[in-house]
Amino acid sequence: MAEQSKTFCVLPFIHSHASVSGNWKSCCNAFHMDLGKNLYSDNGHTHKTWFESPRMDLLRKNLLTGVRDDMCSVCWKAEDVSGTSIRMRYNNGDKFADAIKKIDVDKPKIQYLDLKISNECNLKCRMCDYTNSHKLLEDVVAIENDEELDLPIEWHRSPKHEIVINDIGIKSMPDRIVDEITEELLPNLRVLKVTGGEPLVQKQVLDLFKVCVEKDYAKNIDLHITTNGTKFTKKFMEGIKTFRKASFNISCDGYGKVYDYIRYPFNWTKFSQRVTEAVEVSSQSNNLGHITICPVAQMYNIENLHELQKWSIKLSENHGHRVEFFSNTFLQPLSSYNSLRNVPCDILEEARERLVENQNTTTLLGYIDNLVKDKKSGKIVIDEKIEKLIYKSVRAKDKVRNQRFSDFVGPRTSKWLEGIFKKYA
Repeated sequence: MAEQSKTFCVLPFIHSHASVSGNWKSCCNAFHMDLGKNLYSDNGHTHKTWFESPRMDLLRKNLLTGVRDDMCSVCWKAEDVSGTSIRMRYNNGDKFADAIKKIDVDKPKIQYLDLKISNECNLKCRMCDYTNSHKLLEDVVAIENDEELDLPIEWHRSPKHEIVINDIGIKSMPDRIVDEITEELLPNLRVLKVTGGEPLVQKQVLDLFKVCVEKDYAKNIDLHITTNGTKFTKKFMEGIKTFRKASFNISCDGYGKVYDYIRYPFNWTKFSQRVTEAVEVSSQSNNLGHITICPVAQMYNIENLHELQKWSIKLSENHGHRVEFFSNTFLQPLSSYNSLRNVPCDILEEARERLVENQNTTTLLGYIDNLVKDKKSGKIVIDEKIEKLIYKSVRAKDKVRNQRFSDFVGPRTSKWLEGIFKKYA
């Protein structure tokens, strides 16, 4: 039945996911359903009760019978635009084909965990928010205390978030969930994915790794780490060699100065050095898998992505093709001031020409093509309201960080933004 269904996805049959916001979802890419069972509420789900809930049963039924469930609309939209999606890639088995040999759709079982244990992070990335990086709360407060600045929309306070954070903005999974993972789920896991925040600065994540090693679970587990790459050390890379396999998705949104601007307060020199060292260790080990460089395409980096792609390709060629550049993602929500929707056609077209087209850029390039088409037809119009939003948001972030966009972004983007600033300053 699974093979015949045009909507089948393997994830809901093997996988559980709870976001750092407290929402239970079928995967990190899915929309959550408000069922009154938030992770942080007293009667909140555990991984097991969510996986066995009526809503997940309905999702699995829909995916087996050709129904496009609303929870998976991100993938449906991606497939309509580009013909590919995360769902399709997981179905192809490249993520865990060796780890999970057989999927039994009649007996769903958690074999894969995707964990966002905390929003603790060491960076303040421009496109992020304080619910996903506690460090950004510092900038939120700085803007709020400056009467001349407007707080960017994506940095507005979240009442639900405020309830569960500590004094410096950190929120973590409840102990009952971490205990469930450690005591009930780890022994049967075949794939463990950790994201953040930044997982490699989180004690709970490092403790989970320690349990896996000490109790000999690691030999059966493929470890996937989504990280900003700033905490890679040779000692860490050596320490995870006991896992069956380990691979890394490295969030990186620019090359050189663009990296410095977006991934504040880290810098490109340190980042590139640490990633290069990690690749060197990985190339010498059979169980350390691919390292994927994963940028989020946005206003700030669209002129620069081809440079990051070239760097990734060269790094791969120098170390046995261990590195992959993967950029089919774009900024969410689409209404963000930083979205590619707001970028002029000439910048988008030039960026598209410079990027190497392959299976890992198909969705992004298709998205750019559609944006250019809609802009030229008048379907997408950048009006004064959007320009003011861009001006106020860029200005606020630049001021609290003592930066100026023209010192970092590409020349065409800088010229375009300068025009907006002259208009509204």
